[in-house]
Amino acid sequence: MTRKHKYAVLSALIAAVIAVSVPYMGRAEPAEPKQGEAGMSGVQAEADDVPGNAEPPGAEQETKDSVKEDVPAAGKAAVQQPAKKVYPVTATRKAVSNAKYTLYDDPKTGNIRIVHNQSKREWLGAPQADRKTTPSNKLYLDSPVHISYTEGSEIVSTYTLKDKELKVEEQKIENGIRFHYEMPSIKLAFAIEYRLRDDGFEVTIPQDSIKESGSAHIVSLELLPFLNAALDEDDGAVLLPDGSGALMRFKKNHPPYYAGYSEPIYGPDAAFRTQSHDEVEANWLHEKPPKENIALPLFGIYRNGTGALGIVTEGEYSAKINATPSGIRNIPFYRTSVEFIYRNDDVVFIGDSGKVPFYQGTMIPGDRKVRYVLSDGKQANYIGMAADYRNYLIEEKGLTPVKMNQPILHLKLFGGIERDEIIGKTFISMTTFEQAKQIIDSYAAKGVTAMDVTFDGWNRHGKYGDQPDHFPVSKPLGGSKGLEDLAGYAKSKGVRLFLSANFVRAFSGSDGISKNKDSVRGMDREVLTAYDYYTSNQYNNPARKFYLLKPERTLKRYIEPQLAQFAGFGVAGVSLDYMGSMLYSDEDRSHETTRAEAAASWRQAMERFKASGAVSVDYGFAYTFGSVDRIDGAPVDSSHFIYADETVPFYQLVMHGLVPYTSSPANLRDDAVYDRLRALEYGAIPTYELTAEETSKLQRTAEDRLLSSAYRDWMDASVQEYEDYSRIAALTMNEQMVNHEKLGAQVFRTTYANGVQVIVNYGSKTVEVDNTKVEALNYAVVEGSAP
Repeated sequence: MTRKHKYAVLSALIAAVIAVSVPYMGRAEPAEPKQGEAGMSGVQAEADDVPGNAEPPGAEQETKDSVKEDVPAAGKAAVQQPAKKVYPVTATRKAVSNAKYTLYDDPKTGNIRIVHNQSKREWLGAPQADRKTTPSNKLYLDSPVHISYTEGSEIVSTYTLKDKELKVEEQKIENGIRFHYEMPSIKLAFAIEYRLRDDGFEVTIPQDSIKESGSAHIVSLELLPFLNAALDEDDGAVLLPDGSGALMRFKKNHPPYYAGYSEPIYGPDAAFRTQSHDEVEANWLHEKPPKENIALPLFGIYRNGTGALGIVTEGEYSAKINATPSGIRNIPFYRTSVEFIYRNDDVVFIGDSGKVPFYQGTMIPGDRKVRYVLSDGKQANYIGMAADYRNYLIEEKGLTPVKMNQPILHLKLFGGIERDEIIGKTFISMTTFEQAKQIIDSYAAKGVTAMDVTFDGWNRHGKYGDQPDHFPVSKPLGGSKGLEDLAGYAKSKGVRLFLSANFVRAFSGSDGISKNKDSVRGMDREVLTAYDYYTSNQYNNPARKFYLLKPERTLKRYIEPQLAQFAGFGVAGVSLDYMGSMLYSDEDRSHETTRAEAAASWRQAMERFKASGAVSVDYGFAYTFGSVDRIDGAPVDSSHFIYADETVPFYQLVMHGLVPYTSSPANLRDDAVYDRLRALEYGAIPTYELTAEETSKLQRTAEDRLLSSAYRDWMDASVQEYEDYSRIAALTMNEQMVNHEKLGAQVFRTTYANGVQVIVNYGSKTVEVDNTKVEALNYAVVEGSAP
């Protein structure tokens, strides 16, 4: 054991922990008697049968913006006075004010309240609890910070007001106030700073304010866990940044929930196996159920015309987004917040001691900061929050829109892969460079000339091969000369050719790396191994083992030397696999790397490639924005947690018109009809992953995803889907998506900045929306004018 990990304890002393797993729903959304944020449009339909992947009919109509305007005076509950007897608001002392907002505080607890100067709407840091609330829960609700710490044996959860000896000191700062908390019982101290802004307020935890003077060491700090919290009877929802986005609506009738949403921004850190596995043993791993990742570092909640969008601006690489439905811990409030992680934990295996929990000894460095953009009235919903975050990206992050010249079809062509034989290996050629020309010509003959083509498995040994060493080019596919000819041919046809490149996840059989020098290490300081998993049971497949590459070393040793080689073929761009969908740290004691540092290295890699061409990444984590020209396989769904009521295109509302994004390959969809309509509803470029040869040739290879890939089999379907997309994209491809409405149980409408509407009907009967008929399992486009 090293000094850094001196807080480990023997497994024999560890108490068993019972993890409550959150059940998943299928693709079907739960029935929801609500509808779109912008109000109900005229939708007429016959009695409708409900397909298995759509919500049942009979959804109750709802009209938004019915908020009462007789706002009570400051110090009372916002919007409407609760009928029950509740505790009074304690944050009543005026601390700081600007032209739009006033911040009130409670010097005894450090809690806050924000009041809109004109409308008098309020955002309470602690909700007004019922007088029957237990004393412990009352302290829990009133605590502005929830804390997790360890003394070596386990993680202990507490909150500021639980410490009877708590000391709170207040200090005025520019545009705000600073509270210093000292918890003598566990000898921890830290400060929280609040600053008013024109659009809301900002909260900071300065790194230098954190003091650990005893045996307790901070694991995490959760800020304002009950800001703008809502009751069952309130009108609104929690915005979950789960995949494309999901809503947890407030409702009186719901089942008991035993766990809420708590997911890391940018997905789990693969360096710590317990983050992505529910079982970790010495010789095998069991992966957690598949789910979507958080691509945008934010969260939101809106109730009765008051909304709060939290944007994590510093510390997002080591943070979780929490969202809790009412009823858990017998607390009747829906709430959401950010939890900043200061130390990760994992398990290691030491001799005969078995599995031992380990915690990082040194804190993850850096200030933590979250900005709350406040909204009220008609803007207090997920549509308004998407506009707020989009404005943040443009105005403060300097994101410049990537313009499309024309609607495109995206093809991903699979080149080749090696198959293990009893003696030696056989290269399986699926699409040669010459065959790729024929595929381009075949689409041109069908009228599809505007394409992006990404070529995968093109290097020596094909897919997996010797990556991150991508050269030389595969001879069976046509060699360097064949690739150069293909690049020139594609350019002459107006087709952009991308080459897939993998500098992140190297196959264990690769001769292109030095395992001990190039691979990241886990908590046990051993080289970390990653796996593919059996689809049937989620256990790791020992034959499909990979190493995760050190980002900074990979940038200097592999990426920079290969830049000229990629550019030399004349290709239009490079598709950087995993850089937009996987982020991890490195526990190598000789050169530790945080996730923030890893993201910085990946951004540098994108910028290097972008200097000579276009760059695409997969999934599209927010740190890639501004460095990429296309996002492949952007999230178009949520994880369908049981407490989430509906999936929404929040990601698309932010990104459409900023960076083009594609759907997942259409020939690999679970539900061809539903997913096709979802892609049109969400404005995603259609994608197909194809081969020239029959898919059966991939038998007994490591490529088991492509169940049907022969381009001749998918030609007509892909051309039809492109024509449907092109009809919409010709009007909307560079427009911002400004509204999304649920008009009925199975009818949705997407609206763009120029007034164009796309109405999608997932039902089995024709519907009529504002005099526009939409056939069953189809869509309609309504041209309009900008609002």
